[in-house]
Amino acid sequence: MKAFVEVVKPKQTMLLMITCVISYLVASKLSINVLHFLKSMIATLLAIAGTTALNMWLDRDIDALMCRTMNRPVPSGRLSPRACMAYGSTLFLLGFLLGLTVNYVFAFVLLLGLVFDIVIYTILLKRKSPYSIVLGGFAGAMPALAGWCAVKGGDVLGGVLLSVVVLLWIPAHIWYITMHYEEDYRRAGIPMYPIVVGMEKASWAIVFCTSLMLVTIALIYVVADLNGFYLTISTLVTLYFLYKAVKFAKSPNRALAKKMYKLASMTLGIIYISMLLGVW
Repeated sequence: MKAFVEVVKPKQTMLLMITCVISYLVASKLSINVLHFLKSMIATLLAIAGTTALNMWLDRDIDALMCRTMNRPVPSGRLSPRACMAYGSTLFLLGFLLGLTVNYVFAFVLLLGLVFDIVIYTILLKRKSPYSIVLGGFAGAMPALAGWCAVKGGDVLGGVLLSVVVLLWIPAHIWYITMHYEEDYRRAGIPMYPIVVGMEKASWAIVFCTSLMLVTIALIYVVADLNGFYLTISTLVTLYFLYKAVKFAKSPNRALAKKMYKLASMTLGIIYISMLLGVW
């Protein structure tokens, strides 16, 4: 059972679920139907977990080459590729079918998450292009959009802005950890952006994306009609991360990259939690 849990990456899945839950609560202004909320969250959880397991199934060959990933359930032999594929497919299908009972736009967003992650990112781009996460990053943004659409249906503007925050955060999340495990990615032949263009150029790209996050945060304040607590907290935490990102870009190093990776996760978490204060 431990292998089946590990293959859906619980920590990553929970971070994505936080964006979905808070998006739902912001869209509903904290006025929720419990059954509708539970159906939406369970559908999203199943879809994310299923997509993640399918990703682990497809990446089993390169995972076996990297020290960071060689002990994952499939490359280590604790879970067979066929079992992983069947498990992931079943989880996603259950999530999608449950999503249809919420609304069709919500279910379509869950399907988009699968398409961006599995087809566009993992199959088409990850092993070929240094820009893979530019499009693949949309997969990570879909849970936030799904949470909004569960409530609002086709009225997607606010959800798009909430998901753009995640999309702009993803380069920091992916590229800092790539810098730290550079040799692993080289050994596996994955042309991640920091490997191709160097740590310094990739670091400045992260600075640019973080600057755009500040603009998006301000737009959310207006479109989602949130209060000053949200704007103050989210702006301050993003400015702090921007300061650390600029400092890192001036003198990048592998050891510090992992700390920046962790700081990026904390930053996104605080931004989203501040949204709850924004509708309190």
